[in-house]
Amino acid sequence: MFERTVVEIDRPEGWVGEDELDVLDQLELDELLGPPGSLEPQPRVHLAPDEWPWGFALPGEESAVGLDAATTEPAALSDAGLIEAIVGFERLAGWAQARQARLLAEFARRRPGDDPTMVATDKPCSIARFAPDEVGLALKLSRLTAKARLGRAVQLTEVLPETLHAWQQGELDERRVSAVCDATHYLPVEKARAVQQRVLGRAPEQTLAQLKAALKRAVLQADPDGCRERHRAARRDRRVAVGDEQEGMASLWALLSATDARSCFQWLTRLARGCGTDDPRGMDARRADLMVSLLTGTLTYATPDSEDTAGDECRAPETEPPLPVNPGKPLVQVLMPFTTLLGLDEQACELAGHGPIPAELAREIAADGTLKRLVYDPLSGALLDHGRTTYRPPAALADFVRARDVHCRGPICGRRALDSELDHIVPYPKGPTSEQNLVGGCGHDHHAKHAPGWQVRARPGRRIEWITPTGHRYYSDPHDYRPDHGPPPAPPPPSQEQMALVDPWNSQKAVPPDPLDRAPF
Repeated sequence: MFERTVVEIDRPEGWVGEDELDVLDQLELDELLGPPGSLEPQPRVHLAPDEWPWGFALPGEESAVGLDAATTEPAALSDAGLIEAIVGFERLAGWAQARQARLLAEFARRRPGDDPTMVATDKPCSIARFAPDEVGLALKLSRLTAKARLGRAVQLTEVLPETLHAWQQGELDERRVSAVCDATHYLPVEKARAVQQRVLGRAPEQTLAQLKAALKRAVLQADPDGCRERHRAARRDRRVAVGDEQEGMASLWALLSATDARSCFQWLTRLARGCGTDDPRGMDARRADLMVSLLTGTLTYATPDSEDTAGDECRAPETEPPLPVNPGKPLVQVLMPFTTLLGLDEQACELAGHGPIPAELAREIAADGTLKRLVYDPLSGALLDHGRTTYRPPAALADFVRARDVHCRGPICGRRALDSELDHIVPYPKGPTSEQNLVGGCGHDHHAKHAPGWQVRARPGRRIEWITPTGHRYYSDPHDYRPDHGPPPAPPPPSQEQMALVDPWNSQKAVPPDPLDRAPF
């Protein structure tokens, strides 16, 4: 967020405690911002209490006192100060929850039981039958929730201590810690720790969805045989179910292999797009109607339309729907290293729009001539480039960009690139319609990019830098398909211009997008 710099702060009123807590203005840069690396010393910048980068402060008693003193009047905080305080309290919450987890683990140790339960380890962890009741009564939790909390606490202290430490440092929140615990639940200790080692370096910078995808890849890499057996067992449990919903509606739900589910959805999506641009229904409604027509045997279609029309943004009152057209072959992409394709290893593979899948399933897909496989070099993780000088990319380039990015390139957006449109980083015609200048982007992030005070810039390595109206900087990288690709690259050192504390609202405003603009933007 805040660039590396040496800071001075004004002490908030009431900051000094009984031990004269003057620790924050004495902490060195490496204590607040992590290892200093090779950056040269930067000029000092004077910050008011509400501008202190709380998001970098180590959580604990001192930071709690400082946050409390600096946020007594939220209306007095600057926009940047509000963001930093919000992050500071989030880190403080993680610190408190991790400390509580240590206490829960100690309580579980004091309540041994006769009925051992496996808790994410290859050795039994025995908890007394009524220990969850004691915790549940105290915290007003159900017995099952209390039992899960106790089990997770034991798992963290005995199997995943590094994850617990990161939680206590405020680098992870409860949801991401739970994701790590859930992903390693059935793994032996050594394999669980191997997964932890692979994902923990990047986890603080990832959203929950990104971390879950990384965990899937790491588990596939650490335990390919176990993943294959668990996939076969899960495949035997495939089924279809119907559920009641509100307002006279119902849901039809199917549990399928990732390949079958993705293929079905892509068929429906391409059929829905073939209904034409004058169809008043949204894409969701089109897919639902088409599924009913397919399953009831009432579907008819017209001549195929090769034009790639717009996505899911249109909404209109219901009218008589036009007939769908034949969409051609559905596009299901699987990306795998060539060594796995040849059966030389069992590296994790990716099903576009879904995420990591076992190598065995990926080879089944690659052998199907109606599906599309993308083979990458496991050393670089890079795909080939396609360049064009026209505004609208050809289908091959569009498919490539969506497979490269996997998700919308908004830093926290989880929308799949397959369901998103293509956006020019540098607007056309100043910027070319090429792989380097195209990214997958949902409509929301496209409009955010053009909103006043927001800036989006291309950086080396196809990284995208987003600058918010408060001056905070966030980064988005294309998806790296390699199962183990280390910590994220550090942002480039800030220039002297970037070091200045500027008011983004007085800088050049971006031009709002044309509301009728169609993809690619």
